[in-house]
Amino acid sequence: MSQSDYLLKPQTRPYYRNAVATSTVVVDDAGLLLMVRRPDSDSYHLPVGPPCSGETVSVAACRVAAESTGVDVEITGLVGIFDQPDDAFAVCFRGRPIGGTLAGCPGGEAVWVEPERLDELNVPIAVRQCIEHGLDAREPFFA
Repeated sequence: MSQSDYLLKPQTRPYYRNAVATSTVVVDDAGLLLMVRRPDSDSYHLPVGPPCSGETVSVAACRVAAESTGVDVEITGLVGIFDQPDDAFAVCFRGRPIGGTLAGCPGGEAVWVEPERLDELNVPIAVRQCIEHGLDAREPFFA
């Protein structure tokens, strides 16, 4: 069996199924940014997670945002594609809330944050980079 054949077998490619993550920079009408605070590290993140089998990355981004925060999201654009140091990559979208009720998940607390306060918060560099590009409404970014 060739390496290509091996990698195409579903049971032998679990790494490749989740090599992509989706995230969304969600900003409401008041200019607040939707984030998830992880209590174990007291760090702030965007709603992020992998697509399910057969799910597009944009649909996954909406699902992940709703599961992580309770907020229903509409995708309004592409922020960019960000390489991750662990050989995965993240597709980051821009979105806006269209419904739902702010709620946390077992892994974190959903919060609305004023973008001006980001410097006061523990936000990982990769998350900050995605947010900066998302708020600036630049052309899609690839890094």
